[in-house]
Amino acid sequence: MDSETMTRKSVFWIVAVCLLLALGGCYNDALDPTQLGRFEPTPTVNVILDTLGVADEPSPTYEGAEEPTPEDLLPYEPDYVFSAGDVVQITIFELYNEGQQYANQFVVTESGRISIPDVGIVMAQGLTEVELEREVASILSPNILKDPSVTVTLLNSERRIFSIVGQGVAQSSRFQIPRYPLRLTEAIAMAGGIGDFNVTYIYVSRDVKAEDFQSFDRLPEADFKPAESEQKSAEDEMLEMITPSDARLVTTAEMATHGELEALAMPEGLDPLDELPDAAESVSSEPSVSRIEWVFDQGQWKAIEVEAATAAPSGLQPELLRPEQFAADPQPSQPQISSGFGLSDVGAADSVTRVISIPVDKLLSGDPRYNIVIRPADRITVPRDLVGEFYVGGNVNAPNAYNLTGRPITLMQAITIAGGLNSLAWPKKVEVRRRMGKNEAGLEQQEIVLVDLVKIANGTQPDFFIKQHDHINVGTHGTARWLAVLRNAFRATYGFGLIYDRNFANDDFSFNNIF
Repeated sequence: MDSETMTRKSVFWIVAVCLLLALGGCYNDALDPTQLGRFEPTPTVNVILDTLGVADEPSPTYEGAEEPTPEDLLPYEPDYVFSAGDVVQITIFELYNEGQQYANQFVVTESGRISIPDVGIVMAQGLTEVELEREVASILSPNILKDPSVTVTLLNSERRIFSIVGQGVAQSSRFQIPRYPLRLTEAIAMAGGIGDFNVTYIYVSRDVKAEDFQSFDRLPEADFKPAESEQKSAEDEMLEMITPSDARLVTTAEMATHGELEALAMPEGLDPLDELPDAAESVSSEPSVSRIEWVFDQGQWKAIEVEAATAAPSGLQPELLRPEQFAADPQPSQPQISSGFGLSDVGAADSVTRVISIPVDKLLSGDPRYNIVIRPADRITVPRDLVGEFYVGGNVNAPNAYNLTGRPITLMQAITIAGGLNSLAWPKKVEVRRRMGKNEAGLEQQEIVLVDLVKIANGTQPDFFIKQHDHINVGTHGTARWLAVLRNAFRATYGFGLIYDRNFANDDFSFNNIF
């Protein structure tokens, strides 16, 4: 054996050993690109994306929901304020018969009033039970009853309710708040509890005033303690509010003349009747005394005269107002809604809707930070997670349409559900089609994104969640077929046997080949 042959053999074995070492040291099979994975001993952590990040996808239903604030955990026990639709029972002692009570039920009208026989129409909206009792008693006293005894009881309220809807609870309905405070777990129990496994979040929608719509932890810190120079006694504050300017003080009735008392008794802005002709001829330079305010000071009642309004011009007679001429209670003006009112104008309303997001796992595990107090008119939504279908096609072993059962599924999991990649798949060419909703013309849109499954598998790119109607198409490559043929070109025999190849049959047999 010459040296040239020895050199060739040495080179062959060196190349073979290096190739075996290289192939043995690689975790991924160079001949089979369908074998995906990272296969590294060092662990890593990657995020999972909700969107493909290419185009503006439709926003989730409760986008902008916020975490509960400490204010949401405070007990809510205010005096109830009546509103339209409430049913109240009013009891008046000895209204008709001596020693007997008159009791009847009344419904607050849409204008906020109730009509009580022999009492009249009373504005109940915006009043509490105690305030309504005082209002009815002030009407009865002293003309109807000398010392009226009035009791007001709330029987049914359209505001002291909350609602629970969604496929995640057994019973969707409206419920009365039985007591205060009522926690979220108790409200869920009233609806039959959460019966589905695929419920991740609970959303509580709450109407709040626009000026109060800010998170509790973002409230500015303020020092509510007044400065030393600003501290005043209650008596000083009252005297400062009623201190007269340029007016005479009448301390007792004996010091006032008959004309002065008559002038003080007239309504504000009116002159005594016997002086009206003189006032029509000329304008007095001195302002007349119009009304008096009585203040209890140092054990005595003191009358403080308040400066009257400017006298009427010459030739004009003051008009005496009759009781029926006084204006009725002004009704709150309704906001004017323009014809082009749209979603952009919703924020201009007096109240806004605040959405609170509650994770179900933390709530059911007993985390007190998420067991918020239910307020009147709260709307609780318990939705199931995303359900529907997604589609996997192309070079996979089981192309088909698969159900989204509510559990979040990533792209790698979707490929596994479809049976994995077949022998002709090229994982660098995976196409995902996702619907994006309608455009301005009302036509449906979709985005098409090419993703690299190899990079997702080895951790260099993040995976993402599959959504409803997603279509996953696994492509191929020109070399994929030849790699598949090369992988199947070699065979090995185990055990004892004899393999005879007919390619050399003419050398072994003397007769001519008829083919």
